[in-house]
Order: sequence, then structure tokens, then C-alpha cells
Amino acid sequence: MVTLGQLSHSSVVKVAAKKPPLVSPYFVLRKKPWEVMVNYLVTAPSSRQRIFPITGMGGCGKTQLVSYFLQEYPLLYAQTVYVDASSSSSIKSDLQTWVRTIGEGPDHGAWEDALRMLNAPPQSEQWVLILDNADDPALDLKLFLPKNVNVTILVTSRNRNLSNLSTTKHLELGEMSADEALAVMRLASRRQMPLPDKELDSATTLMRELGYLAVALVQAGTYCYQLSSTIGEYLSLFKTHRTELMKGRGNTSLDNYERAVYATLDLSYNKLPQDAKDFFHLISFFHHTEIPLSAFTRAADNDFEDPQRYLPRPDSHTNTISDLKITLCNQGKWSDFTIQRIIGDLRSFSLVTASSLDNSLFLHLHPLIQTWSRDRSSNLSQRFQAMAIQILVACGSNDWSLNQYLLPHIQDTLHQVQRQDLHVNDLMSFGKVVKQQGHYPEVANLFEVALS
Repeated sequence: MVTLGQLSHSSVVKVAAKKPPLVSPYFVLRKKPWEVMVNYLVTAPSSRQRIFPITGMGGCGKTQLVSYFLQEYPLLYAQTVYVDASSSSSIKSDLQTWVRTIGEGPDHGAWEDALRMLNAPPQSEQWVLILDNADDPALDLKLFLPKNVNVTILVTSRNRNLSNLSTTKHLELGEMSADEALAVMRLASRRQMPLPDKELDSATTLMRELGYLAVALVQAGTYCYQLSSTIGEYLSLFKTHRTELMKGRGNTSLDNYERAVYATLDLSYNKLPQDAKDFFHLISFFHHTEIPLSAFTRAADNDFEDPQRYLPRPDSHTNTISDLKITLCNQGKWSDFTIQRIIGDLRSFSLVTASSLDNSLFLHLHPLIQTWSRDRSSNLSQRFQAMAIQILVACGSNDWSLNQYLLPHIQDTLHQVQRQDLHVNDLMSFGKVVKQQGHYPEVANLFEVALS
């Protein structure tokens, strides 16, 4: 069945599937992992389906290596299917969106249809399915793996047990070599080689302190560049700050590399103006990829109010509206100039990256940076989470071109918050967007909770 409303927009709406992230300007090719990847995916003949897991700690460059591979071999695959594999719902959502891009439009196609297509590509074509950030050990990834020999599967994960999926080679991406780490730091800090002996000694010590981890090295390098600081000055700050951080946390389950990243992030964070800090914490309560700036502008146009009121809000809800106006509206109104300046501040320290599609800007956070932001604002998490939810509600409409990007952020919110704790207006607004995307069992649950 199809509604008249769906027919009225399906012919003009362009559905956009996710694409792999762009290769970072600070990306440094690691020779040994690259040779393994090229050998097993390009050079070596194989009569079996190629399933190639890449595992390693967060921030070591797994996704960037995949993006670089696709950039270097643009003609190898006729279809590239990129999927956020952080949860079952995100996999289903991205598969559904992809099948609609090559199917009959946004009102047709389910994720099961995507799997059927992936199991039956043309014999003359090679396709690739990328399951990115498949970190959840409770996720049964096998449910989403096509079995056709013409479909190569690349998996990136912090979960080493996924190496069992391999039919070719399991690539475990460990720490960088000293030369690779130095190259990353040089690019991020815009330093010319050779470095003076004193600064080279400081860089060697700092790289060791950071565990030769790519995301931490980029953070350190961009800090030095933005503040015209030497690597030695940064090292002194890092040692002092890291000591304070460790004392403050006490016993923690965080790995050492995460502690190092958190310390480097703290140094960058402390240099941000307050409006950039608040905006950063706000976007960290969205899903970490493809945060549409248009959702913020639409919500501001609607004065951050509920598009439809089913039940009155509590008096405290006015504080959420007020917080949004203070954070996003310069002198009482939305300012593109102010928001672009804030985004520029965050990008200058590599806290966020940005991409554009169909003249729309999307923000992206590294998952580790998102976790750090949520941890840092733990005493204010309820406030920023309420603000993020209200943006998703206030921008809700029948506009498919925006709503197709809201779904992963609504699903992420539903994983963070118990549905019974959401207001009826939130549930109904989310339900309408989810319904438009065709996720009917989830819609039924949202509406049932709202009605109860």
C-alpha cells in the first residue's frame, strides 16, 4: 500500500546513501598493512568470497585505511555499500537507504531487499560491502553478511573476535611505527623536516606517551599548530595535565591509549571559547556521523517549539528551549556566521570533521571523541541530551530530504533513553519520522508507549 502523500513526493526526492569518510589530510599510509590489504583484495586470485576484517584499538586508523583503499582503487567495485555497523538498527537503516538509491524510490525497499540484492549481483561485477565500527560484541554480524563470491566484505572493529569471519586474511592494525607516527605529527602540526634536535627529542617522547595512536597524534599536532606551540611546550603541558587527569579519575577501566587521547583532548578543549564548548557537547548527543546542520536551522526557524502538542510540557521544559536559544542563536536569532565560526573553532583542533552533500553540511565525530565529550559533560549530560532531543523534535516535518538524515540520530537517542522517560510529544514526533522511513515495528512501539 502507498499513500497519496508518499506518491506526491517520491518522484522528486533524491535518496542519498552513506559514503565512506573522506581521507584525512593527516593520513599517513602504513606500508605493511597496506601491502597485506592490496595483496589479499587485489593481487592474489581467489575462488572464495573475500571477507577481510580489520581490527584494532579505537583511533588507530582502520576506517581511514579503508577509505584510502577505495580512493586508490576507484574502478575495482561497481557498487560500494557503506554501512555504520555500530548497532543492528544502524545496519538495517543504512542498508535500506542504499537499496532505495538503486531501487524504485524512497517509499520502496527494506533492508532485507538490500541483502537479496547483495546476494545476487551481476556476474560481471564486483561489489563491496563495508561494515564500519562493528564494535559491539553482542551484535550478530553474520545476519548481515551476503554470501555471493562477487561481494567483498570489509569489516572494521575494535573486537578482535571478528577475525573469525575472515576468509582471506585478518589484518590487526597495531600501533604505528615511530617513523609513521612522526609523519602524522609533522602533517598535523605543519612542521617542516628535519626537526631541530631538541624538538625531535620532545616529539619522540610525546609519541611514546601517546602510544603511537593516530587520533591522539593528530590532536597533539593540531594543538601545536593552532597555538603556535612547540612540541616541547605541548609535552610539558601534557605531562602536567595527564597527571591531574589520572589523579582525578582514580580507578578506571579505560585503556592507557584512551587515557592519552582524553588528556590530549582536554588540552584542546580548554582553548575553546565557551559557545564552541557548548555546541560541541550538544552535537555529541547525536549519532557520531552525518549530523545535519539543516536540522539545527530548521529547529531554530520553528523557535525550537514542538510542531504538534499532544500533551503539555512540564514547566522545566522552558529551560531547554532557553538553553538552545542561548547556545545557537546569537543575540536572539540564528546566525550562520556565528555557527560557522564555532564549527571552524572545532575543526581547527580536529574535534569535528565536516562534509557536504546536495549543498548541505554534515558534521562527524570520531566515536572516541564523542565518548570523551559525553564523559566530560556527565554532570550536564541531562541538559545537553534534552537539548539534542528537542532539536530532533522541533525540526520534524514531512520533509523527506531532511528526515532521511534524522533516523540514525533518533535511533541513537532511543538507545540512550528509556522510551517511557520520553515525553509524548517526543515519541509522536520520532514515530512520524520513523514511519516515513518504513521502520514499522519500531513505529508501532513508539506509538504504543505514547498512547499508554
